[in-house]
Amino acid sequence: MSKSYRDQFKEESARRRRRQQKQIAAVIILIGVLVSGALWYLDGLSKERQATQQTMQTQTATPIEQPKQEVKPEKPASEPAKEEQKQPAAAKTVYTILIDKSDYKLYVLKDNEVVKQWGVAVGAKPGQKQRAGDMTTPTGNFEVDEILDASYWTHDFGDGKGEIKGAYGPKFISLVTGWDGIGIHGTHAPESIGTMASEGCVRMRNDELLELLPYVQVGSKVTIRE
Repeated sequence: MSKSYRDQFKEESARRRRRQQKQIAAVIILIGVLVSGALWYLDGLSKERQATQQTMQTQTATPIEQPKQEVKPEKPASEPAKEEQKQPAAAKTVYTILIDKSDYKLYVLKDNEVVKQWGVAVGAKPGQKQRAGDMTTPTGNFEVDEILDASYWTHDFGDGKGEIKGAYGPKFISLVTGWDGIGIHGTHAPESIGTMASEGCVRMRNDELLELLPYVQVGSKVTIRE
């Protein structure tokens, strides 16, 4: 015998109620689990906060000993620094050179006073220089334009001896005279000093030429007189 729709409805209603009751029970259980978890979590936070507070209280109660700082005595007020007075730079001593052909002498002068002197050799012929190769030493007021290393120079004096090493000594003090190659230099023939022997330059003994160098610089004034 078939069931009426009312019976089917009742049965379906009963099943629906049972499902709803199960769902409500499940929700209640879930809520209970969530509430228990929340209470457990809150309880843990509370305990952790209490432990932190206790630690802070302990640290506050026990002051940390700070290292003692050395107290330095106050320095007396220093006197104001005196302004340094700039001293003018010492003027470099200016020397001039005088070469006297007739005396075969080279003089170092300071304020027209002789401070040093040495013997020299001059051109083989007397008088004022007239042309290149005339074997005379020019006279007049000149100036040093270069100081050269002549230690490796050689020269053939045309005396049949060929190239002579060290013919100009260690240095060649070049002069602006209007003639090429005129200067003060050393020599390979120190016995020529005190004579008329050169091709126009002024010769000195090598060691004495080195003594002269500290008194000479580019721009130094040189006078050669007869």
